[in-house]
Amino acid sequence: MGTDHGFGDLVPRGTGPRATVYAGLRAATGEAVALKVFRAKLPRRTRTEVERELARLVPLRSRAAVLVADAMEDLGDRTALRMELCTESLTDVVEQEGPLPVAEVVALGRTLAEALAAAHEAGLVHGGVTPGNVLFRPSGEPVLADFGVTLRRAFPHEGGDGIDFLAPETLEHGTADERSDLYGLGTVLHLALSGLSPHPARLGEHPDDRKLRVLGSAVARPDRTDLPDELAEMVRALLAKDPAIRPGGMREVVTWLGGLSTSDQPVAEPGLADPPVERRPVPRGAPVLVSSPGASSGRHPALPVIAGAAALLLVVVLGVFLMRGDPEVRGAGSASVPVTSSKAVLLQLLDPVDKVDHVELRWESEEQLEFAVVVATEGERPQIKPAKRNRSIELDVDPTRKYCFLVQGTDGTRVYESKPKALRGATCKL
Repeated sequence: MGTDHGFGDLVPRGTGPRATVYAGLRAATGEAVALKVFRAKLPRRTRTEVERELARLVPLRSRAAVLVADAMEDLGDRTALRMELCTESLTDVVEQEGPLPVAEVVALGRTLAEALAAAHEAGLVHGGVTPGNVLFRPSGEPVLADFGVTLRRAFPHEGGDGIDFLAPETLEHGTADERSDLYGLGTVLHLALSGLSPHPARLGEHPDDRKLRVLGSAVARPDRTDLPDELAEMVRALLAKDPAIRPGGMREVVTWLGGLSTSDQPVAEPGLADPPVERRPVPRGAPVLVSSPGASSGRHPALPVIAGAAALLLVVVLGVFLMRGDPEVRGAGSASVPVTSSKAVLLQLLDPVDKVDHVELRWESEEQLEFAVVVATEGERPQIKPAKRNRSIELDVDPTRKYCFLVQGTDGTRVYESKPKALRGATCKL
């Protein structure tokens, strides 16, 4: 993609069948945004239909947990949606922490059902509800992103990743309606409760065989002893193969979940019954360094610089928390998080203590922050190690390798960064 598009230092976050998602800065304002760039320029008629969908979604922002794209952008021969950048997706949370507590699943499900009910009552269908479209803002508030069927029809799903979250009628006929949204909500709740998709991939399974399994096999009950029968029954009903025997509508699901959250069963906790629920007061995702133009980027687009066999690369901080997102397009959403440049007084990483096969890291800060450590190993891509609110961490290392370390912290509004520290003679440079 060219550089004359009004956005600086676009970093790819993931590619799917419809689009590639980038994180970057608006050149005019310096605002951190996400761009969902489609594989072709939309025809005028399709673009007009998408803009109409977005305009109808805007009124829902004030009364439902929905994330609506801010605008459409022309990027040469392609079209993009510009949107808010969120901290993480439900997929991220489950990958990092495993299944959620039952009470949290009930509260999250009610928030999402409320959002979908409001959309349905406004005559709008989501068309592709998946755990990757459930995003969390820096405040911890969950929102449902990627509404709309026009783009899904313009770029139909061609199989592969993500088919295990599609309703059978969507997978077979491309149907996207209120009943397929019910199935999508079921997949979200199933993943949150079990840590697995409704139809987990099998080793060596051919894509066609997996498709037949998704179309034909029943979804197993989530395997956990604390799962109330009423909640398990609701998830089973949402995931019914026959759309006609799913719940009668999303408002019915809201009522059902509301009953669960106020029942005597141990699924409710104070403050979790009323949407929107906030999972955390501050972001928990690891801070990410973003490579400068020309530098390669991987799963974490950060290349802390190590001398020796590797060449020196210049890296810069984008100062946002990035997420992988949708199984079909891993990475979406947006929230501007201002960056404070390196401040030794505010956040200072002490010299690493080399213990041969592990290293002890400690840091100091005047603020109560959420921390993460960026670990750059000579010859490898960097890794992000969340440290939560701890001021120290112990990491396994290769006795024969050189390393660079850097600590970042956030108070939910700004991202702060230490100066890098080297281990075993590595040369680190920002």
